[in-house]
Amino acid sequence: MQQLNKRAARQGSQGEGHTSVRQNHSLYLGPREQRAIALRQFDALLESASESVTLAASLVQEDAPERFWNPSECFTELYLKTRGGPLTQTTLKNLQYATALLPKPAAVATDAQQTLIAFNTRRDSSKPAGEYDFALRPNESYRPVPKLSVSDLQQMVSSPAIIWVKRYLGVEAPEDASNPWAATTGKWVHQWMANIIEARDGRIFSPFPTLTKIDERIRRAADERCAALQRLCDLLGKLVPDWWNSGWLNARYLARHLGAKIGGANGWQWMATELAVGREGAVKIADGVELELHGQIDLVLAQNDAASFAGQEIWVVDYKTGSTKELKTTDLHDNLVKGTTLQLGLYALAMRELGAAEVSVSIISLAVKNVAPQLSAGDLAPHTDVFADLAEMQRTGIFGMKGEIRSAFGYSAPYPLATLPIDNDILEDKWALTHPALVLEKEEWETW
Repeated sequence: MQQLNKRAARQGSQGEGHTSVRQNHSLYLGPREQRAIALRQFDALLESASESVTLAASLVQEDAPERFWNPSECFTELYLKTRGGPLTQTTLKNLQYATALLPKPAAVATDAQQTLIAFNTRRDSSKPAGEYDFALRPNESYRPVPKLSVSDLQQMVSSPAIIWVKRYLGVEAPEDASNPWAATTGKWVHQWMANIIEARDGRIFSPFPTLTKIDERIRRAADERCAALQRLCDLLGKLVPDWWNSGWLNARYLARHLGAKIGGANGWQWMATELAVGREGAVKIADGVELELHGQIDLVLAQNDAASFAGQEIWVVDYKTGSTKELKTTDLHDNLVKGTTLQLGLYALAMRELGAAEVSVSIISLAVKNVAPQLSAGDLAPHTDVFADLAEMQRTGIFGMKGEIRSAFGYSAPYPLATLPIDNDILEDKWALTHPALVLEKEEWETW
């Protein structure tokens, strides 16, 4: 980033010490610069206040009430400017005591009382999720059944509230644009891998190409992407950025590596790429239990060139551009509940619904050494209750909440609406009452 900014900057008209930006260039703003801009915007907001400004702070951490929580540097500076003294822990306690003595309204408004009911209900660990826990009211006449993507169903076991808000309220958080290369790499690799076959009109399957053909087609698709950007840059009189070339080369390597793994698979004569599932209707889980879903399988391998999947032996493959490990039959229930195996489990059920006699599934990634079927539809049979519980969530609209809103030790999807955090132990108790089949059989520490 420093090198990019250095190239874009030059000495200004006022001489040494004056830096300006070259024509048709701009500076890349890092976290420090973005924070400085945000602080200046906040200062401008404070100056625009015509009456008064009210600030609030917490004395303790919400997720660890036993720990003291110091206010931000911005809060401390504002206090020093307005009160002329430092903001110590003693001062904070005095402010908290004084705030508690402020006069209260004479009567509690009805809407505030209703808010209290919701507040207490969400924290009642003895009851399952209800209308205040990202769920529709039970026994109501209007019950829409949204068609969920396989990705939605996978996220429902870890962040059900986010999917409920997305599907029932139509609200989504904006995409995280801070590091777009992970998503871009995944999209490119999947697009290029889809070109390894020579599609035939009106046919599901295409002949399994040779390893040389697979690599040639991947390289051609990747090179076309690079050539398209090169043409655009030539029209604008620009150079292709080094950072773009680096990201493109990495994606090209990943695609060729995955292609080599697929090319080494033996015993399969036919394949199909980017096969859409879910268009034919609901996927049957058990008698009277169905899932309305849609998705797209990266690769399907078959023994015969048939017009359908009826009676076929099928191998479903999902590409992963990260270091995802292969699927295992051990702890299968917990892996389904965590979501790591759920996507391919749903694909296996969908292929079985299309009439396939035998269905195997696998993950192919850099970390997977043995390119072979890893799980079968038969392995999933004892865990039908997991898929049935997901179908019940879809049918009733009762999702609930699970997990921390902001994880302290990893990535968590952002909530699109302001949401008060609930103690994780309470959430786990309510989740177990609401969705008993979606509870881990082993504690996290037992799998370390």
